[in-house]
Amino acid sequence: MRKIFFSVMIFFASVSASFAAQTVPPRVVIEYVFDEARDFHEGLAAVRSGDFWGYINNLGRYVIPPTNRIPEAGDFSEGVAFLGDHYITTSGAHAFLTDEDNEPRFFVNGLAFSEGFAAVQIGGQWGFINLTGKFVITPIYERAQSFSEGLAAVRRNGLWGFIDNEGELKIPCKFVNARSFHEGVAAVNLKGRWGFINPEGKFVMKSRFYEAGDFYYGLAPVRSKTNYRGWGYVSKSGKFRIPRKYNGARKFSEGLAAAAADARWGFINVIGEWEFSPAYDEVRDFHEGFAAVRQDHKWGYIRQ
Repeated sequence: MRKIFFSVMIFFASVSASFAAQTVPPRVVIEYVFDEARDFHEGLAAVRSGDFWGYINNLGRYVIPPTNRIPEAGDFSEGVAFLGDHYITTSGAHAFLTDEDNEPRFFVNGLAFSEGFAAVQIGGQWGFINLTGKFVITPIYERAQSFSEGLAAVRRNGLWGFIDNEGELKIPCKFVNARSFHEGVAAVNLKGRWGFINPEGKFVMKSRFYEAGDFYYGLAPVRSKTNYRGWGYVSKSGKFRIPRKYNGARKFSEGLAAAAADARWGFINVIGEWEFSPAYDEVRDFHEGFAAVRQDHKWGYIRQ
């Protein structure tokens, strides 16, 4: 009888601990004061107040003041961030100058640096620059994504393929859409359905999903049903490791993934348990221990 009693007590203690872990809200460390907020990268996060963007540190203090009236501010990566039409350093200064007259280099659009390269748009075409701001891959693409695992997705004639860091086409442009490589595979859309390919361009998971995200921690978010809760997470074998029960799901980052239940967002762990209950209007991924979250039209930050 004593053994049964202790077993029951352990069971209820375990349930209580689990319930507490799933319902105690994470600590808000930067208050809900921003109109937009992005992820932390290299110690800084882009935030918008009114019409103006700036960058804060992890104490919530401005390092680059909100004086930039632009549609969007980029993340810092490899020491620079794209801001409006040019790259800046962590001090807010122009990152790249021209050789001819020492004037700033300007671009129509630009992505964060990755593996020493950044995709930028000049005129109506995209190419890639290096960390001196000079083109190393000619701007001949309609669209481009960042390099990841040695390859970058590019679009020509309306279809996506992949190039290497010398600009050589490694996977032909034949996909309706494509995402970057992560953990050796990339999500691609062929004929209206998403699947996953390897770096040789061969399918390792056939095109059968309505939507698909990136692999992290051996899991990728996919939507394979059209109903309200059609999102779950698959392994590279194609089997669902976290069942289809979310109406929104994103990739894992720092051990947690943003997921939505009944239009409210929270964070799950790699076995599908709620670490932070779905209580937010909108969230972004965890980066450097912080996640931007929105409540009542304002953004702040929580931490694990």
